[in-house]
Amino acid sequence: MELAQLPQQGASQAWTPACSRAARSRNWPLMQQIASAWTRAEPDSVQAWQSLSHACFEQKLFTESLDNFRQHVSAARIATAAERFERAQRHLTTADRLQPGASEVLLASCRLNYLTGKLQQAEQDCRQALAASPTLVPAYITLGQLCQGRLRREEVAAIQRLLAQTWLHPEYRAALLFTLGEALDHVKEYGAAFSAWQQANRVNMQLSQQEGIAYQRDEQEQELDILISLFPPGTGSSVSHKKAAGTESPQPIFVLGMPRSGTTLVESILASHSTVHGGGELPMLPEIHDELIAMARRIGIEETRNVMQRKLARWREAYLAALPTPAEGGAGEKPRWVVDKQPLNFRSIGLIRLLFPDSPIIATERDALEIGLSIYRHDFSKNWPCAHRLEDIGHYLGLHRRLMAHWYALAPNHIHRIEHADMIKDSSAEIRNLLAFAGLSEEPACYEPHKTQRAVSTFSAVQVRQPVSAAFSGRARHYVSYLEPLKKNLPA
Repeated sequence: MELAQLPQQGASQAWTPACSRAARSRNWPLMQQIASAWTRAEPDSVQAWQSLSHACFEQKLFTESLDNFRQHVSAARIATAAERFERAQRHLTTADRLQPGASEVLLASCRLNYLTGKLQQAEQDCRQALAASPTLVPAYITLGQLCQGRLRREEVAAIQRLLAQTWLHPEYRAALLFTLGEALDHVKEYGAAFSAWQQANRVNMQLSQQEGIAYQRDEQEQELDILISLFPPGTGSSVSHKKAAGTESPQPIFVLGMPRSGTTLVESILASHSTVHGGGELPMLPEIHDELIAMARRIGIEETRNVMQRKLARWREAYLAALPTPAEGGAGEKPRWVVDKQPLNFRSIGLIRLLFPDSPIIATERDALEIGLSIYRHDFSKNWPCAHRLEDIGHYLGLHRRLMAHWYALAPNHIHRIEHADMIKDSSAEIRNLLAFAGLSEEPACYEPHKTQRAVSTFSAVQVRQPVSAAFSGRARHYVSYLEPLKKNLPA
């Protein structure tokens, strides 16, 4: 059969024998041609990519063969990040056939299993990746997250050896220091643990400064004043969060608060409901919020109120258009609700009340020292420039407290407050109240969110796979003497 005669899609029954004939005759260039056309026609076909790699290898085109392998590893990583897990697994299967046992494949497989809750398999993949490549820095970082600091002595020693290397990239150095701190905390070496976190945050602060990112206290305080002025008492007081009949679905449920205050747990409870999809930390509302604040700084409060009213419909449409859809392979009806658990949305409660009067708002609260320490010992993104210094964390916690007091006074019956300590003390009662507030029927799965199979990509990914307990609380008591800079910056 000539190459031009082969169908261009759905043609496995034609491509397979054509490649086989070329291989039997050892006509590797022809096999490469056929396989290349096959990968274009059926890019998700494992056999097509395997045939192409085989043909390249036989012609000693090792670079091309390696490129095929790396293409699949990269595609798997992208598909995993996009929560297209079946597609990611297909690419990983192909990559593993091209280079069995390769550390890159094992690490990508670890990430896939981590996100989908297969934690034992993820840990196994990670340790196999390290066995194949003992200096694979990302694998140590991921392993530390999976084991929550419970690393073996030889793994801690390997991390310390890596930290002694001058070639280590600063971002990897910071991440490894955070990992080391967790391992030292686990064995109760609290002083050494805090020192590791301190070093990690210094590296991150230097990186942020190189990019022109810094925590600006005056700017943050000015934003708080703008929000209180834009949304005075009485704003949106007549709206109700109950979902209106006939409202097009899905609609957002907002779970917000300071990071490390329990937002991921609350999202997991809600997303265990049959009518709810967990969307994670969505970026659209912070973009709208930043547009609003920039406008207020430019044209003033009164004019911004007028312009804001004209923009509400467009902002609402933009937000709804950007809502995620459930990952592939999902079953059942389209969800009626999508949880947006972006913590930064605590700034935007006044805006939410105008944009989405039919949306429940759940605010999570937790002891300030527990939040502050937890932020300090995690590798936070550039969205949180306050995270690198205890003084700045304390200041931002104070702003959060002041702004939330304003929102609670503004809409006392429309924000459901969940104290983390209460959730631990009596999770059943808290979950029952949460479901009632959101207008959701009680479903058994909501009371066992750790059993729900769904992707979780935050720092709490391992915690939410376990039953609600006090196991992760009370850590700050070991570090009280180190947290003085945080306490001094909290409001009295």
